[in-house]
Amino acid sequence: MKMIPVVLLSIITSVVQFSAAQTVTENDGSFLYKKIYLESGINLSIPVHIQMYRSHKFEIGVNIRAFKKISPKWDLGLKADYDYWLVKKNSPILTSESTLEERTLYSNFSIFSIKGNTQYSFTPKWYWGIESGVGYTLSDADRKFGLGFVSEFGGGAQQFGLSSAFYLGRYFIIGNKTNKLGLSADFTQFLAHGHAENSLGLKVKYRFID
Repeated sequence: MKMIPVVLLSIITSVVQFSAAQTVTENDGSFLYKKIYLESGINLSIPVHIQMYRSHKFEIGVNIRAFKKISPKWDLGLKADYDYWLVKKNSPILTSESTLEERTLYSNFSIFSIKGNTQYSFTPKWYWGIESGVGYTLSDADRKFGLGFVSEFGGGAQQFGLSSAFYLGRYFIIGNKTNKLGLSADFTQFLAHGHAENSLGLKVKYRFID
């Protein structure tokens, strides 16, 4: 958990710097396709994978997405995610005699991922999209270990894999036409050696647009 404040501070700093850089305005409508937009948010997810469901209760995370509009309906973007998964309270007590598999199975862990994505807007408020990228996982039990909560990964480090997601949601205008608060339902996979670790979550995002 010590890593979360550092990550949050870094993201807030990036958001402030990026927002300050987007103060230039243009009268030419084509400028909309030259601008880089930024949205950021927090998310809370629950596990779907059966082994992960037995050992972990939920995750909390943050994300930032930068994107450009390529048409009135479509945009292309790049998103960075940080997710921290928490074990259940009734997990077995770990001791110095616990095996590496047991310690990673019942320990909190982090997933960092970077994903390219595309999004299509049905209306100014409704959209759907798909994304995929790479991820890196670290267990609190052993910093050299990754997806240790899966039994078949208990014998060696699994820190690198593929990350993908599908989401469907809606953005709500809250103050003006440029600042929007949104809710989205996401389905996410983290893949390592062909084995899918799935999470299903609800995300709350704030979009920063001049």
